[in-house]
Amino acid sequence: MLAGPKGKVSALAGRWLLALWLCALLSACADRRAAIDAATALVEAAYPGQLELVGTHLQKDHYDVVFAIRGDPLTRIRLGVDRDASRCRPASPCEDRLHRAYAAGVSAGAKLRALNAAFPRCGVVPLAVQDAQAGTGFTTVVELDLAVQDQQPALDRMTPCIAAFRSALPPGATPEQRSLKLRILQPKPGETARPPALLTFETTLARTRSDDISFLTGIGPDANGLLAENLRVDPAFLSARKMRDRLVDAAEGALSDDPAGGQVPKLAFPTGARLDPQRLDVIRSYILACSTAQKGQGPCKTDIAVRLRHDLGTGEVIPEAILRDIRDTSGSLHLPPLPGRGVG
Repeated sequence: MLAGPKGKVSALAGRWLLALWLCALLSACADRRAAIDAATALVEAAYPGQLELVGTHLQKDHYDVVFAIRGDPLTRIRLGVDRDASRCRPASPCEDRLHRAYAAGVSAGAKLRALNAAFPRCGVVPLAVQDAQAGTGFTTVVELDLAVQDQQPALDRMTPCIAAFRSALPPGATPEQRSLKLRILQPKPGETARPPALLTFETTLARTRSDDISFLTGIGPDANGLLAENLRVDPAFLSARKMRDRLVDAAEGALSDDPAGGQVPKLAFPTGARLDPQRLDVIRSYILACSTAQKGQGPCKTDIAVRLRHDLGTGEVIPEAILRDIRDTSGSLHLPPLPGRGVG
């Protein structure tokens, strides 16, 4: 129990912080309500009776208010409302954004409709949609069995799917609609993926699969097939805590065994990572470290790089080399590029 003047001050400070938090929360709720009201009024004036509210997304300094076309489960209209919601009214820049958002939403909805028509029929399992806010530039998450050493045959099985997808697009489809961004997950051993009955912009990846290694690739509007050389590791996999800890532990072990020593900062992330040119289960990367560090002086200046080879099949991380004096006189980082395919 708090007692005496210090206890009273602490209790008052706690109540003040709680009140401040509640005020901020109520203000955010009020801003959200104002954004919804302003967007709904503007939508009804511009597209009377056509759209219905789906939800909101808080951005850095404003709300995106999302609408659906009535009777259309796929198309989403995402309107960014002014921070001062009262400025979002007819004959304003906000209305101009609404018309652009409407056109972008219809375009993205047509692309998603074509994916739903084509992919399940050609044996590709669609699992989710990512980056819905990117309009027609969204990423489709699929499951595809990629061989460890030669991925091209599996990717070649996607060629008829791509052709079917483009055939399902409306006439005169834009280059953005004809292009694809894919995030590929491997099948779970002994499990059969259950695709959603309909892939929508609200379809998210199951939590049980969110930490699985995945590979990113894409195809332009005029290309007909996916190339294994363009596969790259999803950077979110490498930045996950479990993965970073494994790489940092290996780098620390290599430095402790080296006579010149070194120290890995607390917040260390893999740098310059590359997927092996042929194999899916080998990643090479650097972990940056410091030759000296002083307590109370803030983050140390990284001037060492430990080159690592990570075998995903065995989980083994092998330090391959320690590079020192990796910065020039201006402080710019200079690391030899690692062999392989890019990450991210």
